[in-house]
Amino acid sequence: MQDLQNNLSISNFKEKQKSILQYSFLFFIPVVVIFTIVELLVLEMPANYKNNSEYYSNNKGTIELMAFGASQMAGAINPDFIEVPSICLASSSQHHKLDFTILKQLSPETKNLKYVVLELSTSHFELPYNSKNFWKNSVYLKYFNVNAFERKTYFKDKLIFISNPDIYSEKLKDYYLLNKDEESLNLYGFNTGEGHGVFRKHNYDEVAISKLKTTPNQKENLIVFNHNTAYLYSMLDYLKEHQIQTIICSLPLYKTYREHLNPNIVRRRDSIIEIIKTNYPDVIFLNVENDTDFKVEDFNNANHLNLRGAKMFSEKLNEILNNLD
Repeated sequence: MQDLQNNLSISNFKEKQKSILQYSFLFFIPVVVIFTIVELLVLEMPANYKNNSEYYSNNKGTIELMAFGASQMAGAINPDFIEVPSICLASSSQHHKLDFTILKQLSPETKNLKYVVLELSTSHFELPYNSKNFWKNSVYLKYFNVNAFERKTYFKDKLIFISNPDIYSEKLKDYYLLNKDEESLNLYGFNTGEGHGVFRKHNYDEVAISKLKTTPNQKENLIVFNHNTAYLYSMLDYLKEHQIQTIICSLPLYKTYREHLNPNIVRRRDSIIEIIKTNYPDVIFLNVENDTDFKVEDFNNANHLNLRGAKMFSEKLNEILNNLD
């Protein structure tokens, strides 16, 4: 009798397990289907890294120049105005650590690489680097097969939507529901659309623009400064070892932005530039932070160039390259 009860208990337990599994499948299958559809919708949207990736895949054997940096650099370099085959791998919130990771993993494939352009803004040395879980790691893994996770990667690491659901939910809404497609990307992934920069919204009225809030990084951090400067030196050592010409750029800033910079942060940044000039004499600097050639009509906002400003900056970079030949 006891054995019969035990057998019945086991049987009931197995039936419960089976029911739980069935309900789990019924729940998870629709979730998987929904996430798959969402991921496919994200992949179908226009994106600069899609164009960039395709251009890189088709031209990596001939690329001579790679540019890195944050959003300021991404909006400043249009390879259409650079005579050597070029690619700009800059993107918003990207720091030297990710730049270096991309460079080291892609440079073996770019056998004709001669020039690397780095950004050195007033903020680069005293802002912490991206973490190893930075969401754009998934973008570079998906589109360039670059592993910036500092670990073995898994299937989910290539999923773009779940890398940053907040950002991509907004992009999905704008593109598919509101028909907002403000980007017009060339084959290099550079946005050639006029956009809706805040300066343009104010009709480039300098009086109105002077009243806009401008917030460059004011927080000093000597620990981060020491770490980031050492990291930049290691990048320069790598480029020197591989006989790649380094060009370091400090991009144009509108006067209201310059007026709010922390002078201590600027002074420390400038002191490192002087050290680089001494220890790495072959490095070329393109410092146009205070360049009066750039007018208010050349900016999207206080620290980002617009289409016209990007043309001017790209032409200045191209002039440097021509002088090297």
